[in-house]
Amino acid sequence: MDIFELIKEYGISLVGLVALAYYVKTQNDWITNELQTELRESFTRLEGIVIKLIDNSKKVEIQQSELKASYRAIVEILASMSGNGLKEKFMRKQDKHY
Repeated sequence: MDIFELIKEYGISLVGLVALAYYVKTQNDWITNELQTELRESFTRLEGIVIKLIDNSKKVEIQQSELKASYRAIVEILASMSGNGLKEKFMRKQDKHY
């Protein structure tokens, strides 16, 4: 059947309704297939970035704890070498910070 015969037989509103239904179905198929795939890919990419940021944050925390331990050891060595009661003074200051 020709489109004009359909309009003649069923009316323009019914043919328009069928065309609109076809458009909506096509659009929904596109949304469910392509758009959701793109969203999944974007989510996976962002998830990877977040995981890397967390890993780097943990590495920085570990490095900071190592630096604090080194700093504490250096302060203890300097305080014990200097004498004059500085060791107790340094150790009291250091205990307040930790």
